[in-house]
Amino acid sequence: MGGGHSHASGAYGDRDAVRAVVVSAAALGIASAVEFAAGLSGHSAGVLADALHNAGDVLRTGMLLVAFWLGRRPATRRFPAGFGRIEDVATLLIVLVIVVTAGAAGWESVQRLLSPEPLGNVSFGLIAAAVGVVANLAVSDYKVRVGRSLKSGALAADGIHSRIDALVSAGAAIGIGLTVAGLRWADPVAGLAITAMILYILAGTVRDLFYRMMEAIDPQVIEEIAEHARSVPGVLGVHDIRARWVGRQMAVVMHVDLEPGLSLKAAHELILKVEHEVGHAVPAGRLDVHMDPGTEHHEHAADPHHDHADH
Repeated sequence: MGGGHSHASGAYGDRDAVRAVVVSAAALGIASAVEFAAGLSGHSAGVLADALHNAGDVLRTGMLLVAFWLGRRPATRRFPAGFGRIEDVATLLIVLVIVVTAGAAGWESVQRLLSPEPLGNVSFGLIAAAVGVVANLAVSDYKVRVGRSLKSGALAADGIHSRIDALVSAGAAIGIGLTVAGLRWADPVAGLAITAMILYILAGTVRDLFYRMMEAIDPQVIEEIAEHARSVPGVLGVHDIRARWVGRQMAVVMHVDLEPGLSLKAAHELILKVEHEVGHAVPAGRLDVHMDPGTEHHEHAADPHHDHADH
């Protein structure tokens, strides 16, 4: 829904989506293995960098799947809020994986650039790069198709990202071709270009992690929550909306002004309607509603930020 909630996690909320992610990871794992064999045997920095890139995608997928499984475990006395934030821990590990991947790819490319080695088994290298292209295109088509059928924007977006990865694999093949044509620097430069792509992914992952750690929420989502709550007949006002991500779930706390003379039963029924209506704005969220009598200012000692400002 916005700031701080990455698309990746949204691809693990449905059994068919998980199957698509697992099948895609398996395909990229095979492509990565072929590229590793070709890159190491043929001394191709570009193919080796692309192998690291695809292997990193597979490892990230595995980590997120494990985090998704752990995140669904019920709350315990030790972890009364549940395990939703395990995905943030997984993201930290993913950052380390990307750093190691980028470092290895960059180091190998620089070494090949400073001390060029003739490429060996060029045909195998080109085939391996082609396998990377085909695997990423197939994965892209599969995830986009499943994502659209499930109306999962996250999975479809992940599929579109795989098309960019296919271009990266094509870059490794181009580097080999130019090297064979006499440009000995082309293959290591292709490796450095792929390293730059990995670093670009790292920047996006770190940004998303920063947003999540700072509990950033798209302001438009807050507006939607307020609009849905105010639309319930009997609600006099909505204020002090607090929202944050707990794993894949948004936790929302809000204050609602009601008629002071309402009975406890009537107020409770009204709040149930508010919860139902707000559920249209945050369907996967948790909502805690505090009832205030009337629209005048109320002091809340437990909340030093309370300002009764209408959102």
